[in-house]
Amino acid sequence: MKIAIISGAPNAWLDLEHIKASFVIGVDRGALTLAEHGICPDIAIGDFDSVTESEFAKIKDSALELVQLPSEKDETDTEVALNVAMTKEATDVRIYGSLGGRIDHSLANIRLLLQFAKKGLPITLVDERNHLMVLASGQHEINHPGLPYISFFALESTVTNLTLNRLKYPLTNYELTQDDIRCISNETTESSFFVSFDSGYLLMIFSRD
Repeated sequence: MKIAIISGAPNAWLDLEHIKASFVIGVDRGALTLAEHGICPDIAIGDFDSVTESEFAKIKDSALELVQLPSEKDETDTEVALNVAMTKEATDVRIYGSLGGRIDHSLANIRLLLQFAKKGLPITLVDERNHLMVLASGQHEINHPGLPYISFFALESTVTNLTLNRLKYPLTNYELTQDDIRCISNETTESSFFVSFDSGYLLMIFSRD
């Protein structure tokens, strides 16, 4: 199942075609963004402390299902939405509106990529200029998403025996540590490329200027 999650970052860029073809979860103010685009979320989730009473009424009228959370809780609204995605056995999760607002929220969402990669849930954070995802160890064939630059960063621990094939700057059996930025601004040259490594978790970022 394809799931599109729309979080509440301001001026969120949306791929409306992809969203309309997905099961849609609006997170807090992201549910209002959907309503303003004429899209009824399958579920609206959040404490909704960032919307006015009239905006909340618009969300309630639009959403097929509403899950209102307490303001004081241990999980973020987006984390709750991802747990819902887990119960639906999602095979492709894209989160819009998760970048470009408060930097602590952006960093938290990147940490969620790592948390759910460990659970086997494939997630991509998407905005107009960036696609972010986390890869677990193994061999991966990655399709070119149409963004020219690609960067890799080690998360949590050293990524061992990192090999990159069919990129402008290939790499073989490299040890990528958390403080190493050697793998920034590579470039895609073909419709797909290969990434493999033996251990660790790899943050992969497609981007454009």
